[in-house]
Amino acid sequence: MAIIVRVLKARHGDCILVSHEGPDGVFNLLIDGGTSTTFRHGPRQLYAGALCVTLDDLRAKAQYIDLAILTHIDDDHINGLIKAFEKPGYLGDMVKSIWFNSSRLITRHFDVPEIPENNIELLDDAPQTSIKQGKDLEELLDKIGCVRAPLVMAGQINQAGPFTLKVLSPGWTQLEKLLHVWPSEVDSGKTSAHDNDYHLAFQDIWSDDKFQSDASIYNGSSIAFILEADGRRMLFLGDAHEGVVSDSLRACGYNETNKLKLDLVKLSHHGSQYNTSSELLGLLDSPLYIVSTDGSKHGLPNKRTIARIIKSTQGKVHFNYGHVIASLLLAHEVEEYSSRLEVLDDEIRYE
Repeated sequence: MAIIVRVLKARHGDCILVSHEGPDGVFNLLIDGGTSTTFRHGPRQLYAGALCVTLDDLRAKAQYIDLAILTHIDDDHINGLIKAFEKPGYLGDMVKSIWFNSSRLITRHFDVPEIPENNIELLDDAPQTSIKQGKDLEELLDKIGCVRAPLVMAGQINQAGPFTLKVLSPGWTQLEKLLHVWPSEVDSGKTSAHDNDYHLAFQDIWSDDKFQSDASIYNGSSIAFILEADGRRMLFLGDAHEGVVSDSLRACGYNETNKLKLDLVKLSHHGSQYNTSSELLGLLDSPLYIVSTDGSKHGLPNKRTIARIIKSTQGKVHFNYGHVIASLLLAHEVEEYSSRLEVLDDEIRYE
């Protein structure tokens, strides 16, 4: 048996495939889809992105996406998935079940009128269609018989194939804040430092480090969870708020003297300083912290986040884009700290 984690190159977004190989076959869990270019890019979408290549590989092996999780509505998490649903032969034919806190699910949960403006419309790219026509994502999911999870909230424990998923975020409060018309594109960087902080030395950061929490209501609605199978345990944080995750972990009995032991952590919000506090890190015991971004937007990852990890943990920080590392270290820091920052392999494999 094996668990394989692939953190795909999704530009400034998230797109992660976790596969379990066992005696009953392969179970594939897809977490987010990155930006639209993670699926296809270039003139007339000529070129396959990392998600398209990965799905092509699964199709060639006659495998499926057994569970897809759309953590929240930010374009750098959801747009690649939308494109893969629009393209015939991809997610519309491949996905068996899905977690997605849609506006329709949220309004029904709170017993308020639906907000049609929040429905996700897909373009119909079928070859036989002469004019592109809109199709509602939820109608498509119903049509293809995709199993829909009820509203996903903190405190739930779910079984999906060989995986156990313990939900840490969002809470009731975070979902209630989505009861309005969502903007057409959500700027997930509104609580990010748009100018990077790479000119600061670690020592300067540590001498004056004050945590300020992410204020984005859309990041706050992000699904975050502990994933367990075969004695392995991983933490996938989407863009979740630090306070919500910390409170959930403490409710589970974890604290500074009883840390949550993990094999890896996918850091929240691409390493934003507003989503990873020293307090949260003090609840975790992991050898590996993953940053998913090419560094092209919002000054992410923040060096302040990396500084907190170096100071508060014994773990290493891995990046799915290697060029980001060179930007983070000042000349006098390279010798001492470069061993704590590494480039991710194409896959992380646990046997």
